[in-house]
Amino acid sequence: MVRANILAGALAGLFPLCLATPANSPVQDNLLPRQGAPPSGSGTGGYPATYFEDPTLPLHTIYMPLQPPSNTTLPVLLWGNGNCVGDGLAYKDFLLQTASHGILIIANGWVTPIPGREKSPRDTTKDMAYFTDSIAWIQGQAGKPGKYETVDAELLGASGHSCGGLQTIEMRSDKRVKMLASFGYATRESVWAREIKVPVGFFVGSLDTSIAMPQIQGAWPELPATTPAWWGTFPNLGHGGTFNSPNGGVWAISFAKWVFFTLKGDPQAAEYFKGKGATNHGWEVKAKGLDGVPVKEL
Repeated sequence: MVRANILAGALAGLFPLCLATPANSPVQDNLLPRQGAPPSGSGTGGYPATYFEDPTLPLHTIYMPLQPPSNTTLPVLLWGNGNCVGDGLAYKDFLLQTASHGILIIANGWVTPIPGREKSPRDTTKDMAYFTDSIAWIQGQAGKPGKYETVDAELLGASGHSCGGLQTIEMRSDKRVKMLASFGYATRESVWAREIKVPVGFFVGSLDTSIAMPQIQGAWPELPATTPAWWGTFPNLGHGGTFNSPNGGVWAISFAKWVFFTLKGDPQAAEYFKGKGATNHGWEVKAKGLDGVPVKEL
């Protein structure tokens, strides 16, 4: 089963999320060999990352540094897959790259085959309990001796692509969520944007033929004036962006910077979005209210 087959058909059938299926939809090739492949360090950030399944959180896949840094805390990301597929490896390279910068990611979907449950069909992780269960779980694990000792569950953001982007926006009123990052999706109803009070980033390709672009165009003016918001459009890319590029491409780099800007107040990451960093990387940018994000002094 090749990359173009798993999410390609799924994206075309997702309720109103996608009207057409781009050729570069984020899916993975040769799923069965990957299921058995041992996790290995990956990503180009400072902390080579890995993925694994934790038996205390069924139906999810964890991405994090192989050796978490002892001198800094790890923020937490919830991740929802395109088409809400139940595949914890659907965005493997992108999420490993993001995690390698010092981030813990809880992705919806599993790796090991589960008797009676297929791993990849669409909508299998659309229930919002996949996100809310992740929050409850990491709140119970963060700070305990062991691999999650340096995780800060208060620094938590929701993120995802396409159907996962819908799930991201659905978390807009959850007080535990401090940031939103939606790829290839905005709001099903424009007025939902009025309820977004935390920093929100919209990431989209200029050739995205789904409903993402009109959604963002409708949601953008509805955002409250006090909501920090960033809208990046990347030229000549479709719905799948750079998810299939080596190490997740520029979208993974920008995503990690968005996390560190909005959740940790990193000044260099802030400058990427408030200055020329994102545009120099190729993004066409709209932004407003970004001064509302607290930033640490250099």
